[in-house]
Amino acid sequence: MKMNALAYASVNQLALIDLRIEDCKVSHLHKYVMQPAPIERFIYITGGSVVFHLENKDLQARAGDMVYLPGETAYHSLWQEDSEFMVIDLLLHDSEGQPIRFEDAPGVLFHDIHGTYRGLLEELAAKADGSGPFDWLERLSLSFRLLCEMARDTNRTQLQEHTRRIKEGLRYLENNFASDFPVEKLAETCCLSVGSFRRSFAECMGMSPVEYRNRLRIRKATALLKTGDYTVGECAEAVGIHDIKYFSKMFKRYAGVTPRVIKRS
Repeated sequence: MKMNALAYASVNQLALIDLRIEDCKVSHLHKYVMQPAPIERFIYITGGSVVFHLENKDLQARAGDMVYLPGETAYHSLWQEDSEFMVIDLLLHDSEGQPIRFEDAPGVLFHDIHGTYRGLLEELAAKADGSGPFDWLERLSLSFRLLCEMARDTNRTQLQEHTRRIKEGLRYLENNFASDFPVEKLAETCCLSVGSFRRSFAECMGMSPVEYRNRLRIRKATALLKTGDYTVGECAEAVGIHDIKYFSKMFKRYAGVTPRVIKRS
């Protein structure tokens, strides 16, 4: 089964059997040989470039690429410069115990333009050996978040139609996230009904318009806090939230820590 068949599946149609992440650094002209193994391998390149020599072709990849090597793929790699990358070995099964694959052949699944994956992978790797209360549950949560992002980006082409439909509303939202406005306003900019806009937005972005706006607010507030030039209250006001308690609660939900922790660091 391929991952795109699970876009609208229920949770009992997928089982996460194994997930391992390794952070690697190699020098110029480093070589590695991979024998066939029953595991789906992804290589996220954070810096440098590489050529994978496969049975029938050569595959070139660079920083920001997510490379996919299906189970039982043999290869040897030659790194073209000093490089950094993360190896994700993943094993998923469907409800019948059969492996789930992202594609039929090795290739670059997508290019991570915004660097979304690096932070997520580093966070997951840091939790890999955690033994604190509910660390196992946090690992599971991060694992499925990673899986969701990878599945969505792999099938990005299929979502382009939804993106086209909501483009004007998305642009308005990103330029005015500090303001409060009804979803009807966004739907109107796209000449869509509210129901159609909500469905297309969820298909494309994986969340509701309000959720997306909140994430934009917290992202901007985090950037302001990190400068050290603004108080927590000023950051809250800058992103359109006038209740500091509510802002702190929302910030903790999305960032995992309180605003004061970010400001102190």
